[in-house]
Amino acid sequence: MNKQWFLGLSASLLVSTGTMANTHEVTVYLDSNSQTNIAPVLKIARDKWDQRPESDASFGFSQSRFGVAYRHTALANWQLHTMQRVDYLIETNAHTALGYYQEQNDQPLTSYDSYDTRLTLTGARSKGLGLAYQHHFDALTVTVQANYWQLNYLRDSQLSGALSGSNNAQLRGALQFSEFYSDNNFLKRPNTDNAWRTRGEGLSLDVHFDWQVTEHFALSGKVIDLYNQFEFDQAGFTEADINTKGSFVDNAGFSSFRPLLKGRETVQNHDFDLSSQVYLQGQYQYQGYRYLASVRRQGDQHFAQLGMQLGDWRLMLDPLNLAPELAYQGETWSVTTALDHINPNKALTLRLNFSLQLAW
Repeated sequence: MNKQWFLGLSASLLVSTGTMANTHEVTVYLDSNSQTNIAPVLKIARDKWDQRPESDASFGFSQSRFGVAYRHTALANWQLHTMQRVDYLIETNAHTALGYYQEQNDQPLTSYDSYDTRLTLTGARSKGLGLAYQHHFDALTVTVQANYWQLNYLRDSQLSGALSGSNNAQLRGALQFSEFYSDNNFLKRPNTDNAWRTRGEGLSLDVHFDWQVTEHFALSGKVIDLYNQFEFDQAGFTEADINTKGSFVDNAGFSSFRPLLKGRETVQNHDFDLSSQVYLQGQYQYQGYRYLASVRRQGDQHFAQLGMQLGDWRLMLDPLNLAPELAYQGETWSVTTALDHINPNKALTLRLNFSLQLAW
């Protein structure tokens, strides 16, 4: 009797354990995507301009998310995310990139008679919470994720105008400059007595889908920041005209002097959004192989990849940027990496995606 009771209790515990298995699911993930045609990504990030920029320099971006997601079997279609994100976006031109490189290396700005200066820089760092809902149709799975962000760093700068230089490294020209900021700013303005706020907030919406179109063909995609809006009330704000020509003749014929920098420093509300990231991938299965084609849009930049998957491994190649991508997909973890140069310090493309799933 005791033996039967023991066996029965053991069986009950096993059933109970099996029922409770995988009640909780936690996913740790990192999605980081950086690319530029100015200079190596890591050198720009470190502000180390020891390499002449590319002749077609015009853009750069580095956007990363690190997060932890939680799902409970009682609400299997829902997932809660806690995240941090870092976004840096640059728009410029070859004149500006070359001029900055020469200035950083104490070289006179004499490559052009006049440098057409144009720069737009947006930098933002946020932490947030996201709530995702997944719905299954017959052959289609759609996930919609709404996110709330607390913005703890902002720098949104614009610079335009014209510059020229001389062999003795003197600069001449006129520039128009404006910048919103949370702390770090171009003119080193101190936040005395909390003159401006250092926190903002934002909302964003992401959409993912997986669609098994036919037995052999599948289509998947995601749109990050399909909708997004960030607000920064009473941010630090500076706008100024910078003119190296110190004297001029006014309308009355009198000689006058203008300051090198003329403008204002104040506080101002600032609303902005970030460019959506769009990714689409088609997959065709034939005789045990999976042939892949993908397109990606990051702001105004478009990229394409071709490749194939065999088992848990996937290899993709961007034929224009010559950036091979290698990925491994295991049962509980996956990793994807892409580089256009074997030396990361010389790479114009750096991409790393990682996820680890834990269940109990």
